[in-house]
Amino acid sequence: MVKKLAATAIVLGLLATLMSMSALALFTDTASVPSNSFSTGTVDISTSPISALVTFSNMAPGDQVTAPITVSNSGSLELRYAVTSTTGIEAVPSLAAQLDLTIKSGVTNCTNAGFGADGTVIYSPGDLGSPAGVNVIGNPAQGAQAGDRTLAASANEVLCFNVSLPLSTGNTYQGMTSTATFAFQAEQTKNN
Repeated sequence: MVKKLAATAIVLGLLATLMSMSALALFTDTASVPSNSFSTGTVDISTSPISALVTFSNMAPGDQVTAPITVSNSGSLELRYAVTSTTGIEAVPSLAAQLDLTIKSGVTNCTNAGFGADGTVIYSPGDLGSPAGVNVIGNPAQGAQAGDRTLAASANEVLCFNVSLPLSTGNTYQGMTSTATFAFQAEQTKNN
């Protein structure tokens, strides 16, 4: 019986050796997928003209100035933008608070004569700005806000700015000066 057990152990050992040798005899191959590439998109807002959009010297009550500005998205992502108007610190009363700013889109003839003919009002009429800044289009806070404008990648739009000195402006405003900076702030719309 011991011989049988020893013979069985030897047979089982040989069988295990043969099985392990056959398990190691496999054909194998691998494939690799190279050049996986990733890049980020861009948000790139620009305006034309880049300075002195609306200017007027020696304004009298009832005068106005109208000019177009082209807002372009030169980036590869759709963007959302807002505009803030900031003025210099002025004496009280402030000429910036007296001047009325109106902004429209879709104006066919962006001149004093053509401004009232068509287009959609985006901001009207409101103060030209303030030292703390006035949101004249949308809101620059992150995320979608009421009034924000969107532009597709490689797209542009023309906005028409009109600044007027109301006919009711009194003598207090004689000889005053005001300056304004229009800040166009953009962010991506995708995943935001």
